[in-house]
Amino acid sequence: MKKYFAAAALLFAGITASFADGRERPITLEQLPAAAQEFLSANFKNLTLAFAIEDPQFIGSEYEVTYTDRTEVDFDNDGAWTSVECRYAAVPEAIVPAQIRDYVAKSFAGQTIRKIERNKYTWEAELMNGLEIKFDKNFQVIDIDD
Repeated sequence: MKKYFAAAALLFAGITASFADGRERPITLEQLPAAAQEFLSANFKNLTLAFAIEDPQFIGSEYEVTYTDRTEVDFDNDGAWTSVECRYAAVPEAIVPAQIRDYVAKSFAGQTIRKIERNKYTWEAELMNGLEIKFDKNFQVIDIDD
């Protein structure tokens, strides 16, 4: 029984390590999923591409696009954006849900959103002053961190 457990643990470790070996590879914008290409052309067409990376995962791939002004956009396997970070400017208003825009305008007048992340359960917005606001999937504030 111990041999089977040891063999299973070794097999699992080997499989896990093979997908964590840093196999990121540079790609062109044309190699991104179609949804990612459409998102970038709609929101960042005036920026100059620095590089794009494909990061293979256990199932599918994740993608990272970086522009010369250090704007970074991350995508999941299907090409849906998961994170947008603009180092020196606000993220495009078109990608920020109205509820988040309204909350920031009302509660933090004069501040803009420099980073926004989303997943299945939460949204997180980082303001230019470094304040991070976390929202649930219904856009109710669940945390504020400075």
